[in-house]
Amino acid sequence: MKPLNCTRRTFVKSAAVTGAALGLTSATPFSALAQSEAQPGGEVQKIRSHCRACGKMECATWVWVQDGRVIDITGDESAITSRGNLCAKGKSATQALYHPGRVRYPMKRTNPKGEDPGWVRISWDEAIEAGAKGFQECMDKYGGPAIKSLHGTSRITSYGSMMFGYYVGSPNGGCTAGQICKGPRCESGAMTCFPAHWISLNDGVEVFFQWGTNQEVSNYDNANRVTVDAQVNARKSICVGPRLQNLGKEADIRVHLRPGTDDAFGMGMLNIIVNEMQSFDELFAKKWTNGPFLYVEELAPSGYTWTATLENQSYPLNIETRLLKESDVREGGSPKRYMVQDAKNGRLTYFDAETALWEGESEYVKPTEMTKHGEGYLVEDNGFQVDIDPALDGSYEVELKDGRTVRATPTFQMFRDKLAEWTPEKTAEHCWISEDVLREAAEEYGCKLMQGGIQYQLPLEHAGNAVQSTRIPLILSALMGNLDTPGGNRGGESVHYLYNVFINYATPFGAPQQAPELRARVAGGEKFPLLPYFQTIGGAAFHHDQTTATEMILTGNPYPIRAMISSTGTHHHSGNATRNWEAFKTLDFYWAAELWFSPTVELADVLVPAAHFLEVDNLRISQGAESGFGAQVAAVPPLAEARWDTPQIIQITKKMGIPWWPTSAEAAPPWWPKEWLETPWPDEQQVNELAIFHSTHGMQIPGPDGDKLEFKDWDDFKQQYQEHGQWDLRKVSPIGYYRRHLLGFMRADGLPGWETPTTKFELWSTILESYHLGEQLPVVREPQESPYSTPDVYEEYPIVLTSGRRIPVFFHSEGRQQPYCREQAVVPTFQINPVTAGELGIEQGDWCWIESRRGKIRQVADLFYGIAPGVVEADHGWWFPELPAPTHGWELSNINALVDDQAQDPISGATTLRGYLVKIYKATPENCPNGIVVPCAPEDGTPIIVEPDDPRLKDWMPVKPEEV
Repeated sequence: MKPLNCTRRTFVKSAAVTGAALGLTSATPFSALAQSEAQPGGEVQKIRSHCRACGKMECATWVWVQDGRVIDITGDESAITSRGNLCAKGKSATQALYHPGRVRYPMKRTNPKGEDPGWVRISWDEAIEAGAKGFQECMDKYGGPAIKSLHGTSRITSYGSMMFGYYVGSPNGGCTAGQICKGPRCESGAMTCFPAHWISLNDGVEVFFQWGTNQEVSNYDNANRVTVDAQVNARKSICVGPRLQNLGKEADIRVHLRPGTDDAFGMGMLNIIVNEMQSFDELFAKKWTNGPFLYVEELAPSGYTWTATLENQSYPLNIETRLLKESDVREGGSPKRYMVQDAKNGRLTYFDAETALWEGESEYVKPTEMTKHGEGYLVEDNGFQVDIDPALDGSYEVELKDGRTVRATPTFQMFRDKLAEWTPEKTAEHCWISEDVLREAAEEYGCKLMQGGIQYQLPLEHAGNAVQSTRIPLILSALMGNLDTPGGNRGGESVHYLYNVFINYATPFGAPQQAPELRARVAGGEKFPLLPYFQTIGGAAFHHDQTTATEMILTGNPYPIRAMISSTGTHHHSGNATRNWEAFKTLDFYWAAELWFSPTVELADVLVPAAHFLEVDNLRISQGAESGFGAQVAAVPPLAEARWDTPQIIQITKKMGIPWWPTSAEAAPPWWPKEWLETPWPDEQQVNELAIFHSTHGMQIPGPDGDKLEFKDWDDFKQQYQEHGQWDLRKVSPIGYYRRHLLGFMRADGLPGWETPTTKFELWSTILESYHLGEQLPVVREPQESPYSTPDVYEEYPIVLTSGRRIPVFFHSEGRQQPYCREQAVVPTFQINPVTAGELGIEQGDWCWIESRRGKIRQVADLFYGIAPGVVEADHGWWFPELPAPTHGWELSNINALVDDQAQDPISGATTLRGYLVKIYKATPENCPNGIVVPCAPEDGTPIIVEPDDPRLKDWMPVKPEEV
């Protein structure tokens, strides 16, 4: 095997745009949007669109088309979200678009599952008919809940398979990667204030704080260009993670944690800042958190039924809390009035969660003082409207209405006591870091307010304490004045840009939510009682528990799951990949839409070709807090018989005789075009029209400076986008304010505060107290498998493994068959410290076994001093398109074959994907199948690609449409 550190080889380009051709390009918008017939060598057309090569940031692009073919993609220099940048994944999109290995026609299997499917071509009508028949038979035999969806990131965010679950009456209609990707952050955010982990980096930050992410290469939540600019221009930068990250090399403070100890690190940071430095936003803590609310241990839990007013959170919760309420201290008192000790007047007072008013207030007076900041306005808090000073500390004697005298303690005092357990010494020892580094990070971030939010991402969700680990940095950011402030944790604009209107992909364009009784049957609902509520939270939380669903497929308990529909979903994004694979093989019926013959869809009964993002119109709103709004515009017609999967899934539902919604004028929302009631089954154009009407009708509300958006229809929207480029939502809607909770913009009812049972930022989570007693304050949880929780396992498996490092040319499992991408990252690798490698007899470039108690796989050693001895980082998402069906070799190197699917976050069910124990040893002929060290196909011995000049990569170069 040749060395892997060779220089990148240049392949024949699929097409080239000469400087002369580009120089002739007109700036006039392309009116037909690539539908006209161009002559050979004709004019190069320049189309404004958006990239979905990674499916996260929504980078705006220019797509260059000549002779009906995409020849180049470049960044749109006017885009606020990406500043003209486009990463390698976006640049290589043409290789995906014209790849010879794309699924081109509807197919059905002819061989048993688990073997080569023996695909044969069928018509789209046959595929739709087969889908309707297969799902109807499942419903007739087992009921709607027996159908589940499996959804990946998707190249266009269609979420059609999730909508299908709504129609067939299944609470399992959403199995996105959300359970282990962004879902826990949305869930912890919603229970605390609102899904706020997204940070508005475009505003700039004084302290750049990146925690558990490689955003500079992943474009995850913020574009790489914006991320790099923010760090370069910051006064100080802090980078937290288990290994040296790309921007970590430039960071002022680097914190290399033991994998899975992010929660402890955050508590240690908070202890230094809140208890030692006494440096936090005291007005925010007193007025806008429930820190002053009093806890009484002797109280019996009591409360009320609570349902959020936002339409996307309409699942009733029974709130039962020991927080002191007016109903506890006087007869006829309200259970929604929370008692507070007024330190200024030495008495009890209350805050009314039903009206969001303090005792003595007749109405809330919105602040009017604000300062211009960029395109938005920073609203200034005018303090308390009544003469009180809510106590955050101490303990007080209170007489209850039954005559008992009890001790009542502000929850902020209990919060402080909880933090005090995590002394700098204990935290440093627990996290395998130095106390000096911990203090330096805390003192830098805690020295003053409004220095910038915290970018905290996937690793915090992957170590068995997902919800609490992601609550902690949100609390830290908020107490330091960085919640919904310039450069702060502002939330996702796609969720909150209209506050009372939500682009709800889980149900069809604003249809009523599924009945609570049905949602309660969601897979995993018995084990994780908040899961039905999490399903209604916007952003990314649409999921059922995949581990439970796998058990239900295999055992039929508590009820069977026997059919599945998928849109670009994979069996290895949640849970244990091997168990998921074995379960999916047993399904009675599986209908899949995909771009590729990926391993998971090789288990399908029917496989249909999904359209690429360059072939589909769609709405695009930046996922994060950057406020970008625009369109994904089809640049070319779909290849062969590929189609956008959402309308095709609708056709299955229609074939089953299930009506589209709404079916009458009475059932329709006010903005629903009346002419659509006459033909309630939308075609592809109408699906887009529905999206744009549903998403923009609220934008008739002007922005802070009086600007607003108006569109006649979808074509008008696209045309305006061609002329204007990305719109900044801060200019055209109420999103233009910072600290929107002061203005009543974070709740549909217009009350100040947030969508929580108390309307407050809940340091003490009343939802967690009600459903997971003991979790109401942040909890540190040792990974379920670690040197300390399982010392006996550590003796045999002495290496701590983390995974998920972003490879710039791949997005999770995508890109392995694109030559430009694969030649730069040819084989799966793991990073290991040279000291550890030397002890194990491992050299650079060696194939090695990585083994856990669940299985073993092979990857190539990459010696790296940027990771601690005793810790390794392994690539994720690997499969080998060059190997034959059905597995395509996913089991050879996919790290998710090693995870324990029972090691889950107790609140959300997120699987532990990082921070578990493995052993590593060199692969040799003696310990490898058939004596072959390099992984190869078990079916026929086909070797994987290990060199960037492998001729098979050239076989994957783009084809011309007429060659299909």
